[in-house]
Amino acid sequence: MARYEAAPSILGNIAFKKALFQSPSPAPENSKPAAGSEIAPSNSLIYKVQLQQDIEMNLHYIKKDLHVQCLKDLRELANKLQDDNWQYEPAEKLTGLQ
Repeated sequence: MARYEAAPSILGNIAFKKALFQSPSPAPENSKPAAGSEIAPSNSLIYKVQLQQDIEMNLHYIKKDLHVQCLKDLRELANKLQDDNWQYEPAEKLTGLQ
């Protein structure tokens, strides 16, 4: 399923990747950042929110797919048990309730 892809706007932004994976240590006061390496605070917040939404959406789809797979496995097991049911005595008959 192709739903597990991050938004292209985040992946294509080099400055965002640099800011995301940089050390959290503060920059020296007397040094100036290179032109184009700083992200505006509003853009940074937008990227963080978008990244969080993408992660939550992908996690939701993964959980949904795992749940669907579990339901398929349970359905197969139920069908197998139903096919084998004729081989065994009913529990009610074995306990004397029938």
